[in-house]
Amino acid sequence: MQIWRKVLVIICFKCCALEAIPTVVPDPIPCVTDLELKFFEETYLKQGLSAYGFRQELWNPVWLSLQKKSLEVPERMKRRTAYLVPNPLEYPMQREEAAKVLLSVLFEVFQEVMRFYYVNERPTADFVFNYIFSKQMPNLVRCFGPEVMKLEQKFD
Repeated sequence: MQIWRKVLVIICFKCCALEAIPTVVPDPIPCVTDLELKFFEETYLKQGLSAYGFRQELWNPVWLSLQKKSLEVPERMKRRTAYLVPNPLEYPMQREEAAKVLLSVLFEVFQEVMRFYYVNERPTADFVFNYIFSKQMPNLVRCFGPEVMKLEQKFD
């Protein structure tokens, strides 16, 4: 009888301990992955940089840096949503909340690259991000639904 009691205590302890660990987030649907990795499309980025007066010699280095930093977005998304209850990426995906988190992470990555290239003119960098956001809107709507159109274009 004592052994069963010990086994029960151990099982209960392990179950309670597991609740403190964030859940494993499944890989999102393909359109989310595409947006995570390909949001900063070269054409849109360079058009935005051009429209807001960035020096042309920075266009390629900024684009290459964003391509490299975009590889971090899926992991950042998983970390950012791991403690949310319910997790917006788990089935059924909460599209509007998942879109907010994705855009927040993308904005964060974009700002990191802009700071690396000493682009301290924050409003100008924000305008470029908003330009890319507007160009990616059809892909965002296709992935997250029309609710995403309600999101503001500034993601602090």
